[in-house]
Amino acid sequence: MGTLLKRTVFGLLFTLVVVGGLLTPWGLLALVVLLSVLLGYEFFKMTVEARFRKEAVCISLASLTALVLLFFHFQAGLPLRFVGLAFIPVALAHILLLFDAAQDHAFPAAVYFPLLYFTLPLAAALWLAWPGGVFTWRLLLGLIVLLWLNDIGAYVFGMSMGQRPDSRKLFPALSPKKSWIGVVGGTLFSFLTAWVVSATFGAAVLPRVHWFALALLVSVFGVLGDLYESLLKRHAGVKDASQLIPGHGGLLDRFDDVLFVLPLAALYLSLFSLL
Repeated sequence: MGTLLKRTVFGLLFTLVVVGGLLTPWGLLALVVLLSVLLGYEFFKMTVEARFRKEAVCISLASLTALVLLFFHFQAGLPLRFVGLAFIPVALAHILLLFDAAQDHAFPAAVYFPLLYFTLPLAAALWLAWPGGVFTWRLLLGLIVLLWLNDIGAYVFGMSMGQRPDSRKLFPALSPKKSWIGVVGGTLFSFLTAWVVSATFGAAVLPRVHWFALALLVSVFGVLGDLYESLLKRHAGVKDASQLIPGHGGLLDRFDDVLFVLPLAALYLSLFSLL
């Protein structure tokens, strides 16, 4: 299978899985659980030594516990205090670390980082799916579409105009091909997409002005999420987080901007009492 055909086929399959998972509460739960497990696997494989894999498993279990219990809080009214049960595997990770790191006094902070890097954004995704306590796919899907079209716009503008010798690069130390013209292109695509989303399915959950505000947020912080994941990969000495999606890399490569944007989008909407 040719490279372009492979990217297209697996890109469409990836899109169908993600969009399908957003349409129902139980589909969203399955998607969040799958992402929590696979993102954690990719991250720990790049950053955590083999001797701390037990602690990594505990943190992965903590993330799953928190997300599943939070889902049942939104879906079935489970008291929010039960989410605190997720601290049990975190405490176990603390105990295991005492023994695994005692000899050389190591402190592998990366073991705990996914609680901030993955769990918080996925929890924000659940919050965004229940604005006002009622499930809807519109808000999350609209945000994902904004992010995807931002990526496409950045790629189209960046590859067509941003690779000339005189083009200004965005952050060459981390991503040599990313250019400022790509950022401009991604921003234009984001605002156009915000208008389309608000004119079709998005008006049912947000006024148009807030979709434009989200487009601006996506344009700024989506780029930062992409660069941050580039930093992780440079640190690990790898090109892609994994080869899970042929032609596209790993889930971290596809969700790097999503992980940055979701918590900020939830914060923005909550400040305007829209969640």
